[in-house]
Amino acid sequence: MHLGSYNSAKNHYDAFRDLTAEELNQHTAFTSSLAEARNRLSLFRMLARNYTEWRQYLNRLLSPDFHEDNNVSEELNRLLLNYLTFAYAIQEHFEVSLRQRFKKDPATLKAYSDFVDRLCKLCWPFAFFLDFRGYFQHVGLGISANSRKSDDTSVRISVKACPSLLLAGSRQWKRSGLTAEKRDLDLVALLKEFHIQMFQSYAKFVAKTFFPELQPADEFYGRLTKEVQERHPTARMIFFSKKPKFRTQPNAKSSIKFTAIAVPNNVYREIGIIVERA
Repeated sequence: MHLGSYNSAKNHYDAFRDLTAEELNQHTAFTSSLAEARNRLSLFRMLARNYTEWRQYLNRLLSPDFHEDNNVSEELNRLLLNYLTFAYAIQEHFEVSLRQRFKKDPATLKAYSDFVDRLCKLCWPFAFFLDFRGYFQHVGLGISANSRKSDDTSVRISVKACPSLLLAGSRQWKRSGLTAEKRDLDLVALLKEFHIQMFQSYAKFVAKTFFPELQPADEFYGRLTKEVQERHPTARMIFFSKKPKFRTQPNAKSSIKFTAIAVPNNVYREIGIIVERA
Protein backbone atom coordinates (compact mmCIF):
# COMPACT_ATOMS: atom_id res chain seq x y z
CA MET A 1 0.00 0.00 0.00
CA HIS A 2 1.01 3.59 -0.59
CA LEU A 3 0.68 6.81 1.38
CA GLY A 4 -1.05 9.53 -0.59
CA SER A 5 -3.30 12.55 -0.58
CA TYR A 6 -6.54 13.82 -2.08
CA ASN A 7 -7.41 17.48 -2.57
CA SER A 8 -11.18 17.67 -3.13
CA ALA A 9 -11.10 21.32 -4.21
CA LYS A 10 -8.72 20.53 -7.06
CA ASN A 11 -9.79 16.89 -7.51
CA HIS A 12 -6.11 16.04 -7.28
CA TYR A 13 -4.56 12.76 -6.11
CA ASP A 14 -0.93 12.22 -5.25
CA ALA A 15 1.04 9.15 -4.12
CA PHE A 16 4.05 9.81 -1.89
CA ARG A 17 5.69 6.58 -0.85
CA ASP A 18 5.20 2.96 0.07
CA LEU A 19 3.96 2.29 3.57
CA THR A 20 6.49 0.40 5.66
CA ALA A 21 5.80 -3.10 6.96
CA GLU A 22 5.44 -1.70 10.48
CA GLU A 23 2.94 0.93 9.30
CA LEU A 24 0.88 -1.73 7.51
CA ASN A 25 0.83 -3.86 10.64
CA GLN A 26 -0.30 -0.93 12.75
CA HIS A 27 -3.02 -0.02 10.27
CA THR A 28 -4.31 -3.61 10.25
CA ALA A 29 -4.29 -3.77 14.05
CA PHE A 30 -6.22 -0.50 14.41
CA THR A 31 -8.85 -1.17 11.73
CA SER A 32 -11.15 -3.49 13.71
CA SER A 33 -10.93 -1.57 16.99
CA LEU A 34 -11.69 1.72 15.22
CA ALA A 35 -14.77 0.15 13.63
CA GLU A 36 -16.09 -0.93 17.06
CA ALA A 37 -15.29 2.44 18.60
CA ARG A 38 -17.06 4.31 15.80
CA ASN A 39 -20.12 2.10 16.24
CA ARG A 40 -20.32 2.37 20.03
CA LEU A 41 -19.47 6.06 20.19
CA SER A 42 -22.03 6.90 17.50
CA LEU A 43 -24.37 7.53 20.44
CA PHE A 44 -22.59 10.84 20.97
CA ARG A 45 -23.05 11.84 17.34
CA MET A 46 -26.77 11.11 17.73
CA LEU A 47 -26.87 13.26 20.87
CA ALA A 48 -25.21 16.07 18.92
CA ARG A 49 -28.06 15.92 16.38
CA ASN A 50 -30.59 16.22 19.20
CA TYR A 51 -28.78 19.31 20.45
CA THR A 52 -28.70 20.73 16.92
CA GLU A 53 -32.48 20.34 16.71
CA TRP A 54 -32.83 22.23 20.00
CA ARG A 55 -30.57 25.04 18.78
CA GLN A 56 -32.29 25.23 15.41
CA TYR A 57 -35.63 25.79 17.10
CA LEU A 58 -34.12 28.49 19.32
CA ASN A 59 -32.73 30.14 16.19
CA ARG A 60 -36.19 30.04 14.65
CA LEU A 61 -37.55 31.82 17.73
CA LEU A 62 -34.82 34.44 17.31
CA SER A 63 -35.78 35.09 13.71
CA PRO A 64 -37.85 38.25 13.11
CA ASP A 65 -39.94 36.18 10.67
CA PHE A 66 -40.81 33.46 13.19
CA HIS A 67 -44.27 31.98 12.67
CA GLU A 68 -45.73 29.82 15.40
CA ASP A 69 -46.80 26.53 13.82
CA ASN A 70 -46.64 24.59 17.11
CA ASN A 71 -47.22 25.57 20.72
CA VAL A 72 -43.85 27.07 21.64
CA SER A 73 -43.81 25.82 25.22
CA GLU A 74 -44.77 22.33 24.12
CA GLU A 75 -42.10 22.25 21.42
CA LEU A 76 -39.37 23.48 23.76
CA ASN A 77 -40.28 20.83 26.31
CA ARG A 78 -40.35 18.14 23.63
CA LEU A 79 -36.92 19.01 22.29
CA LEU A 80 -35.38 19.32 25.75
CA LEU A 81 -36.91 16.03 26.88
CA ASN A 82 -35.61 14.31 23.74
CA TYR A 83 -32.12 15.58 24.45
CA LEU A 84 -32.07 14.70 28.15
CA THR A 85 -33.58 11.26 27.60
CA PHE A 86 -30.91 10.43 25.04
CA ALA A 87 -28.15 11.81 27.25
CA TYR A 88 -29.42 9.59 30.07
CA ALA A 89 -29.56 6.59 27.71
CA ILE A 90 -25.89 7.16 26.84
CA GLN A 91 -24.88 7.23 30.50
CA GLU A 92 -26.92 4.11 31.26
CA HIS A 93 -25.45 2.32 28.25
CA PHE A 94 -21.85 2.92 29.25
CA GLU A 95 -22.42 2.43 32.97
CA VAL A 96 -23.98 -1.00 32.35
CA SER A 97 -21.31 -1.87 29.78
CA LEU A 98 -18.65 -0.81 32.25
CA ARG A 99 -19.98 -3.15 34.93
CA GLN A 100 -20.10 -6.01 32.44
CA ARG A 101 -16.68 -5.47 30.89
CA PHE A 102 -14.81 -4.56 34.08
CA LYS A 103 -16.70 -6.60 36.69
CA LYS A 104 -13.40 -8.09 37.87
CA ASP A 105 -11.70 -4.71 37.88
CA PRO A 106 -13.10 -2.70 40.83
CA ALA A 107 -10.50 0.02 40.35
CA THR A 108 -11.91 0.89 36.92
CA LEU A 109 -15.50 0.83 38.23
CA LYS A 110 -14.52 3.17 41.03
CA ALA A 111 -12.65 5.42 38.61
CA TYR A 112 -15.88 5.88 36.65
CA SER A 113 -18.04 6.75 39.67
CA ASP A 114 -15.30 9.04 41.01
CA PHE A 115 -15.09 10.76 37.63
CA VAL A 116 -18.84 11.46 37.51
CA ASP A 117 -18.81 12.74 41.11
CA ARG A 118 -15.85 14.97 40.35
CA LEU A 119 -17.44 16.35 37.19
CA CYS A 120 -20.62 17.16 39.09
CA LYS A 121 -18.61 19.11 41.66
CA LEU A 122 -16.61 20.97 39.03
CA CYS A 123 -19.55 21.76 36.74
CA TRP A 124 -22.88 22.61 38.36
CA PRO A 125 -24.86 22.49 35.08
CA PHE A 126 -23.73 18.87 34.60
CA ALA A 127 -24.93 17.95 38.09
CA PHE A 128 -28.17 19.86 37.62
CA PHE A 129 -29.15 18.14 34.38
CA LEU A 130 -28.48 14.70 35.86
CA ASP A 131 -31.11 15.58 38.48
CA PHE A 132 -33.34 17.53 36.09
CA ARG A 133 -33.67 14.57 33.71
CA GLY A 134 -35.27 12.53 36.50
CA TYR A 135 -37.74 15.34 37.23
CA PHE A 136 -38.59 15.69 33.56
CA GLN A 137 -39.29 11.99 33.06
CA HIS A 138 -40.97 11.15 36.34
CA VAL A 139 -42.60 14.33 37.68
CA GLY A 140 -43.55 16.86 35.02
CA LEU A 141 -42.46 19.20 32.27
CA GLY A 142 -39.34 21.02 33.34
CA ILE A 143 -39.64 24.40 31.61
CA SER A 144 -41.41 26.75 34.01
CA ALA A 145 -41.59 29.75 31.69
CA ASN A 146 -40.54 30.90 28.24
CA SER A 147 -40.91 34.20 26.46
CA ARG A 148 -40.15 35.86 23.16
CA LYS A 149 -39.97 39.63 22.84
CA SER A 150 -39.19 41.53 19.67
CA ASP A 151 -38.91 45.15 18.68
CA ASP A 152 -37.56 47.10 15.72
CA THR A 153 -33.93 46.24 16.48
CA SER A 154 -33.79 42.92 18.32
CA VAL A 155 -35.43 39.66 19.34
CA ARG A 156 -34.95 38.26 22.84
CA ILE A 157 -36.00 34.86 24.13
CA SER A 158 -35.81 33.18 27.52
CA VAL A 159 -36.34 29.58 28.59
CA LYS A 160 -36.32 29.15 32.35
CA ALA A 161 -36.94 26.73 35.18
CA CYS A 162 -38.08 27.91 38.61
CA PRO A 163 -36.20 26.20 41.48
CA SER A 164 -39.07 26.52 43.96
CA LEU A 165 -41.46 24.80 41.54
CA LEU A 166 -38.96 22.03 40.83
CA LEU A 167 -38.40 21.44 44.53
CA ALA A 168 -42.15 21.40 45.20
CA GLY A 169 -42.49 18.48 42.80
CA SER A 170 -39.39 16.51 43.77
CA ARG A 171 -36.68 16.36 46.42
CA GLN A 172 -34.32 14.29 44.25
CA TRP A 173 -31.64 16.93 43.72
CA LYS A 174 -28.72 15.18 45.37
CA ARG A 175 -26.21 15.83 42.61
CA SER A 176 -26.84 19.55 42.23
CA GLY A 177 -28.05 20.44 45.72
CA LEU A 178 -30.72 22.66 44.18
CA THR A 179 -32.28 25.13 46.65
CA ALA A 180 -35.34 27.35 46.47
CA GLU A 181 -33.15 30.40 47.03
CA LYS A 182 -31.62 30.09 43.58
CA ARG A 183 -32.80 32.51 40.92
CA ASP A 184 -34.72 31.25 37.90
CA LEU A 185 -32.45 29.01 35.86
CA ASP A 186 -31.47 29.93 32.30
CA LEU A 187 -31.93 26.54 30.62
CA VAL A 188 -30.42 27.65 27.30
CA ALA A 189 -27.09 28.61 28.89
CA LEU A 190 -27.07 25.65 31.28
CA LEU A 191 -27.78 23.09 28.56
CA LYS A 192 -25.03 24.55 26.39
CA GLU A 193 -22.51 23.96 29.21
CA PHE A 194 -23.87 20.47 29.89
CA HIS A 195 -23.56 19.57 26.20
CA ILE A 196 -19.96 20.78 26.12
CA GLN A 197 -19.13 18.63 29.14
CA MET A 198 -20.80 15.59 27.61
CA PHE A 199 -18.36 15.80 24.69
CA GLN A 200 -15.22 17.30 26.19
CA SER A 201 -15.27 15.38 29.49
CA TYR A 202 -17.72 12.49 29.64
CA ALA A 203 -17.21 11.20 26.09
CA LYS A 204 -13.43 11.58 26.44
CA PHE A 205 -13.44 9.51 29.63
CA VAL A 206 -15.64 6.81 28.09
CA ALA A 207 -13.53 6.64 24.93
CA LYS A 208 -10.27 6.29 26.84
CA THR A 209 -11.75 3.69 29.23
CA PHE A 210 -13.37 1.44 26.62
CA PHE A 211 -11.00 2.09 23.75
CA PRO A 212 -7.50 2.91 25.05
CA GLU A 213 -6.15 2.03 21.60
CA LEU A 214 -7.69 5.22 20.21
CA GLN A 215 -4.80 7.28 21.55
CA PRO A 216 -2.01 5.35 19.74
CA ALA A 217 -4.25 5.13 16.64
CA ASP A 218 -4.73 8.90 16.67
CA GLU A 219 -0.98 9.40 17.03
CA PHE A 220 -0.26 6.96 14.19
CA TYR A 221 -2.68 8.45 11.66
CA GLY A 222 -1.85 11.95 12.90
CA ARG A 223 1.83 11.49 12.02
CA LEU A 224 0.95 10.32 8.51
CA THR A 225 -1.50 13.19 8.06
CA LYS A 226 1.18 15.68 9.12
CA GLU A 227 3.59 14.16 6.61
CA VAL A 228 1.03 14.53 3.83
CA GLN A 229 -0.01 18.06 4.75
CA GLU A 230 3.56 19.27 4.84
CA ARG A 231 3.46 18.79 1.07
CA HIS A 232 -0.22 19.57 0.47
CA PRO A 233 -1.60 21.60 3.40
CA THR A 234 -5.27 21.37 2.40
CA ALA A 235 -5.26 17.75 1.23
CA ARG A 236 -6.67 14.71 3.01
CA MET A 237 -4.37 11.81 3.79
CA ILE A 238 -5.41 8.53 2.12
CA PHE A 239 -3.94 5.14 1.32
CA PHE A 240 -3.68 3.60 -2.14
CA SER A 241 -3.90 -0.16 -2.44
CA LYS A 242 -1.80 0.17 -5.60
CA LYS A 243 0.23 3.06 -6.87
CA PRO A 244 -1.93 5.23 -9.16
CA LYS A 245 -1.34 4.86 -12.87
CA PHE A 246 -1.59 7.97 -15.00
CA ARG A 247 -2.57 7.62 -18.64
CA THR A 248 -2.68 10.09 -21.50
CA GLN A 249 -5.34 9.41 -24.09
CA PRO A 250 -4.84 10.10 -27.83
CA ASN A 251 -7.08 13.16 -27.48
CA ALA A 252 -4.53 14.53 -24.95
CA LYS A 253 -6.89 14.03 -21.99
CA SER A 254 -5.28 12.49 -18.94
CA SER A 255 -6.83 9.82 -16.73
CA ILE A 256 -5.82 8.10 -13.52
CA LYS A 257 -6.55 4.57 -12.35
CA PHE A 258 -6.32 3.70 -8.67
CA THR A 259 -8.06 2.22 -5.63
CA ALA A 260 -8.07 4.58 -2.65
CA ILE A 261 -8.67 3.55 0.96
CA ALA A 262 -10.27 6.08 3.31
CA VAL A 263 -8.43 6.23 6.62
CA PRO A 264 -8.90 8.62 9.55
CA ASN A 265 -6.86 11.80 9.62
CA ASN A 266 -7.99 12.82 13.10
CA VAL A 267 -9.34 9.75 14.91
CA TYR A 268 -11.19 11.46 17.75
CA ARG A 269 -12.73 14.19 15.63
CA GLU A 270 -13.97 11.76 12.99
CA ILE A 271 -15.49 9.51 15.64
CA GLY A 272 -17.16 12.57 17.08
CA ILE A 273 -15.25 13.07 20.33
CA ILE A 274 -13.53 16.32 21.28
CA VAL A 275 -9.97 15.57 22.39
CA GLU A 276 -7.30 18.18 21.89
CA ARG A 277 -4.04 16.88 20.49
CA ALA A 278 -0.92 17.72 22.47
